[in-house]
Amino acid sequence: MKYRRGASAERELIKMLEKNGFAVVRSAGSKKVDIVAGNGKLFLCIEVKSTKNNCVYFSQEDMDKLLEFSFRFGGKPIIAVKFINNGWYFFYPEKLTKNGKNYKLSLQKARRAGKRFDEVIGKQKSLSEVIKGEI
Repeated sequence: MKYRRGASAERELIKMLEKNGFAVVRSAGSKKVDIVAGNGKLFLCIEVKSTKNNCVYFSQEDMDKLLEFSFRFGGKPIIAVKFINNGWYFFYPEKLTKNGKNYKLSLQKARRAGKRFDEVIGKQKSLSEVIKGEI
């Protein structure tokens, strides 16, 4: 069931990316990253998680794989989380904090600090980016 939910979330995100002009490859199974996407200007290496709960965990191994692959590929590492019934939130790995052996991301933190899809693909700037640009 978890695999099916995760694969479904990956396919949903792929459609969103393709609709916005990205070429996308999904890497199914145990691998480096879930999705690689690019539009000629922006290249994304994405780890996708989906949950019905109010928090989601990432292992150090998942984080290391994402960062290493992104570095070698030259893409921006992104963690995409779909909180079922609460939408998508996106994070840069350096914004997550470690909780014991894993990284924990709560829905509350996602709402407060997560990026929206349009911000990640460069279609829209976040409020903090706009403010920084004006100073």
